[in-house]
Amino acid sequence: MNRFLLFFTLSVFSLYSSGQDGAHLLLYRYIETAKRNSPLINDYRNSIEIERAEQERLKAVYLHSQLELNGDYLFVPIISKDGGRTSFKFNAQDAADYYGYDLGESSGHLHAGVTLTQPLLGRAPYKAAREQSQINMETARYNIRLEEHLLERMVTEQYLLCLLDQTQATFADSIDMLLERKAETVRKLADCGMAKQSDLRLIAIEQSANDELRCSYLQSFHAHLMELNTICGISDTNDILLPDIDIGPCLPATDGESLFTEQYVHDSLNVDASWRSFNLKYKPRLDLFVDGGMQAGAFSEWYRHFGLSAGLTLSWTIADGGQKKWKKRQSELRQHTISTYKANAANERDMRLKQSLAELGRFERRLDAMAKRIGEYDGILSDYSKEMEAGQVSVLDYMQLLHDRIQAERDRLLLQANRKLIIVTYNYWNH
Repeated sequence: MNRFLLFFTLSVFSLYSSGQDGAHLLLYRYIETAKRNSPLINDYRNSIEIERAEQERLKAVYLHSQLELNGDYLFVPIISKDGGRTSFKFNAQDAADYYGYDLGESSGHLHAGVTLTQPLLGRAPYKAAREQSQINMETARYNIRLEEHLLERMVTEQYLLCLLDQTQATFADSIDMLLERKAETVRKLADCGMAKQSDLRLIAIEQSANDELRCSYLQSFHAHLMELNTICGISDTNDILLPDIDIGPCLPATDGESLFTEQYVHDSLNVDASWRSFNLKYKPRLDLFVDGGMQAGAFSEWYRHFGLSAGLTLSWTIADGGQKKWKKRQSELRQHTISTYKANAANERDMRLKQSLAELGRFERRLDAMAKRIGEYDGILSDYSKEMEAGQVSVLDYMQLLHDRIQAERDRLLLQANRKLIIVTYNYWNH
């Protein structure tokens, strides 16, 4: 049994010591691949570019002039009875006796030209709109960091699940080698009359059960590895050997705002920016316009009626039924809601951290107790092995104790994996 433990320990240590750097590099590649292939992150990045384009559009709206080509053609048909003759005129300019619109009020005309409009007081609304667009960009950048942080957790957890299955399968291989050696020992004892054939069948049953467990671990490893590839956007169905990784608790990335409460800072800024943008409707709006082109009532001499006109348009909201008061009330309520959500998020983060630390402490104590129990198992197994070879202990008693020792090792591997998962959870919330 001691040789078995030495073999298994050396196998794990060799994989651990030779693969730590490679393991972290492989995990880093998985994480970076997941970030690169994430449609949500790509969506957020595109939204940043969309906001940049929107800023340029807003600049054109509020600061640049606008040139429009326009025109209209109006004809006023009448039925004329001038001179005692009834006739239809599709666009009469004057008549004395007729049926139709009053030509003194409405007559046909032709207009074609261009209009240039230049905002004169557009810098303030442009500044407000640009500020809100900047907040939207910062929110998108925050969402990218939050999604990347979540992907780091998801990929690392899935990697650890793969490692647990792989380690359990490796342990099952080591158990198979140990059982094969014990079967050889029992055969020799049976040849000497110190063991029974039923003892050999008992070992064969244990070998079969171990093989079934090994197959289940390999099947679980494949399923977890495929899930890992799916998360990362990798289209590969082949199994690979994953090196072990060592994970420890990390310090907070910053002493400032937590990643889980920063969202509400952006929400609050967005409410303030929306309020400032709304207030701009109570500022005067002044535009310069220049019209140029042709405008004529008599079509026969239209070429003589080219010209231009210019002027200013002013609009200023004086009263709107108290909309400003209610808009301010809405902003205050939204800020109160955001503050409540932020306080709840901060409290949840604090509780998650405390819970993770408490569970981590319990796992440490359980692992220490498990190590002591396994050490006691190893001492007893060493004595049982010698006594079995001397015919003083039955193979059944030895196999029962060995079965308990194997189960204890599997429990320890599971505890070690769960401990690492708790550390991943702690590191996730510790931002």
